[in-house]
Amino acid sequence: MLRVVVQVSDINNIDQALTSCNNLINEIPDAKVEVVFHQSAINAVVRGSNVEDRVRDLMRRGVIIVACRNSMRSRNITEDQLIDGVKIVNAGVAEIVQKQAEGWVYLKL
Repeated sequence: MLRVVVQVSDINNIDQALTSCNNLINEIPDAKVEVVFHQSAINAVVRGSNVEDRVRDLMRRGVIIVACRNSMRSRNITEDQLIDGVKIVNAGVAEIVQKQAEGWVYLKL
């Protein structure tokens, strides 16, 4: 099974990144996909964001959505502000490197 870890770090690219994630799972529906949001993109996984519905749709389609605790801390975002079901890791970059070490394909959007 193809496993893909996707890095999303720039809130200015969020629409394009979410579209690319949808395109990925449309073309390879059996892929296991994890999307790691960090740096300014962390705001996309906060409840009430302008892309909340799109993030929830990815989750409904089986995509694992991950938030970086370090990015949350630097922007004063608490766990209860995140969209329900978002997984939290201490460091987004460490999560990405770990997945790569496990053989996951890396995609930066």
